[in-house]
Amino acid sequence: MRARVPFRLVGGAQPLIVLPTRFNGGEPIDCVLDTGASHAMLLPALADRLGVAADEVKEARGAGGAVRVAIGRARTLAVGAIEARDVPVLISDELRRISTALGAPLGGGIGYSFLSRYRLTVDYAELAITLATPEETIDPAPARTELAFTLAHPTKPLILVPVMVEGTPFRFAIDTGASTTVVSPSVAQGPALEGAAASGMTGGGGTVAAAPGMIPTLAIGGVRLARVRAMVAAFVDDIGAAAGAPIHGIIGGNVLRRFRVTIDYPRALLRLE
Repeated sequence: MRARVPFRLVGGAQPLIVLPTRFNGGEPIDCVLDTGASHAMLLPALADRLGVAADEVKEARGAGGAVRVAIGRARTLAVGAIEARDVPVLISDELRRISTALGAPLGGGIGYSFLSRYRLTVDYAELAITLATPEETIDPAPARTELAFTLAHPTKPLILVPVMVEGTPFRFAIDTGASTTVVSPSVAQGPALEGAAASGMTGGGGTVAAAPGMIPTLAIGGVRLARVRAMVAAFVDDIGAAAGAPIHGIIGGNVLRRFRVTIDYPRALLRLE
């Protein structure tokens, strides 16, 4: 099965992908597409209304620190004509703060607990995603690059790929839920990002300290980019420590939207066209 679903880019100069999603057959909810999230997500009031009851409460970690969340299960979660059953869902008010930062109301999020079953293609030029089940044939169009990815950890399933920064190898996460690319201070010390002034950015769990900069050259597989804007933030190292896997940076929307991006979860392949 395959479904193509239009989306909106919300958040001004640093936008995120938002698309309608149905939980338990209810009304469409505006959800952020977040490949950096371990779970689908709902606001508590919506979870109550849509019949997604909390089974447990635990501590999750976002860019801004620890966040207490409840976890329930949706009987069904549907994006367009694609419907998955028995999907784990985080229930948290954290979405309200993210909505405020974006300037647009969000009711939920779409993360790994749903996406892991499919091949996801994000077409930024056409403002649409395509979801396909594993038996669907792969688009024969030539890719700029295709490379295997790994997951950081079963409980922190960040998509990790090798990246070269000024010729030095690092490991970055691919995150549609990050509006901009972020690097750890250890990466910034190597290629010496151009320009750095105290600033901040919004992340899960709160506002985090960050400084803007420019990566002279960045390569993902066979794709080489020049003068990539990035934020330097220490939380990248903290996320890697929590996941038990070194992570040196996050490839966010300012890079991803230059391509048609395919994340083939069942085959563990990233494709950039």
